[in-house]
Amino acid sequence: MKKPYIGISGSILLGSAGSDVDLPRSYVNLDYTRSIEEAGGIPIIIPFTTNLEIIQDTVAHLDGLLLSGGHDVYPLHYGEEPLQKLGEVWPERDHFDFALLKAAEERQIPIFGICRGMQVLNVYRGGSLYQDLSYDETCTIKHAQNQTPELGTHTVDIEFETNLASAIGRSTWVTNSHHHQSVKTVGKGLQVVARAKDGTVEGLEDSSYPWMVATQFHPEMMTPKDQSATRLFDAFIAAAQKN
Repeated sequence: MKKPYIGISGSILLGSAGSDVDLPRSYVNLDYTRSIEEAGGIPIIIPFTTNLEIIQDTVAHLDGLLLSGGHDVYPLHYGEEPLQKLGEVWPERDHFDFALLKAAEERQIPIFGICRGMQVLNVYRGGSLYQDLSYDETCTIKHAQNQTPELGTHTVDIEFETNLASAIGRSTWVTNSHHHQSVKTVGKGLQVVARAKDGTVEGLEDSSYPWMVATQFHPEMMTPKDQSATRLFDAFIAAAQKN
């Protein structure tokens, strides 16, 4: 069977040494491309652009879309002013990801959102975010583990009969955690399918869409040592092949 082409939303990295200082580079973390390759897909990094025609033409050649992590989402996109603990934002990248989502939804190809990718999906669908977890009075768990990226540090409870539970074959998962924002109001058509023990949203899906999974944690970092993470990427690639 033909290997599916999986587009990964790219970011920009500035060089920090020698002649490369302040030289912008298109990039994604290697964990994304490695996890897609190991699951049987062909990763395609989608460089940041404001050209909507290029975005649409790129997505037209893809079998699946992965929205990667990165900056905080610009709060004015969900009708809020910036609060004191908001991190660095990049509104243009939000629009880039929104355009990727629109093009992917028009073609009904599988969509996988990770960390910021889940937050972008939620805002794209009209939802909102906690700009920092300290603004969520119910949040009691440490969600920025600040160590060993692949290590599972907190428990996630997963709803039965969801793409996520079906992919990993279980309803609980000890995952890593690398975020300081989270879903507040859930976007249109999305369902919460996973939560941390303090109620923080850890997974979203759209049951009316062919295949859509979004996670607040980072399974791409966990695939070398965690079978659940590997199975999740396998399910994403399988959905892309079927599509």
